[in-house]
Amino acid sequence: MSTSDSASPRVSSLTPWQAITDILLALLLTVLGGLSAAWLGGLLAGRFEFPMLAILLVQGLIFLVGLQLILHWRGQSWRHLGLRPIRLQDLGRTLVALLLVFLANAVFVSLVFWIEPGQIEGHEQNLTDIASLLALDLTLPTIGLMMLFVGFYEEVLARGLLLQRARSLFAGTWGPVLLSSVLFGLGHLYQGWVGTLQTTLMGIVLSCLTLRWQTLWPAIFAHAIINTASFGLVRQLGNSPW
Repeated sequence: MSTSDSASPRVSSLTPWQAITDILLALLLTVLGGLSAAWLGGLLAGRFEFPMLAILLVQGLIFLVGLQLILHWRGQSWRHLGLRPIRLQDLGRTLVALLLVFLANAVFVSLVFWIEPGQIEGHEQNLTDIASLLALDLTLPTIGLMMLFVGFYEEVLARGLLLQRARSLFAGTWGPVLLSSVLFGLGHLYQGWVGTLQTTLMGIVLSCLTLRWQTLWPAIFAHAIINTASFGLVRQLGNSPW
């Protein structure tokens, strides 16, 4: 796949074992960050009416600190993961990313509904329960800001570190894209197999676009918009007022 900027930082200097080590550290960081954030968020929620969605913010801070340590260890910067200065064209690219993700998701949902209609209804109920738990009393603009941060750290992890390290393991496009996307999807097992496959598919689309454009910002913005729209939709399905 061609790229729009051949001068972008690359990670080809990493050996396969270094790449594998970094991927394993990122996965370990994900598990530890999630457990620590859940414990801390539950503690704060019980004592100070701390919004459960803020657990994701605590988790994000843990992720970003851990990623900074990995980058420092490798003598790299955030630019090596695709965090370049934002440009006006990134906004147009965000719209392209949104369109492609929605089209891919529409095909996927139609296929699942055709094979087993009850799975879609169960998935929607699962998302409604999650949304009610995480953001019951938050306004949509507040959720949008939180989702921007969530989109930032999840994309830095998935389409940043995991995708770039996978490029040190596989030649070409599809090996790195599939590995990073499957790992991203497995991080959403709590959504059931439909949600896991949905996020894997989303990861494939965003990974391909990230490799083509050599910047994370369109994926970050698209991810944030998709999450915010999903919260809005499932809250409406659950008949919960904002």
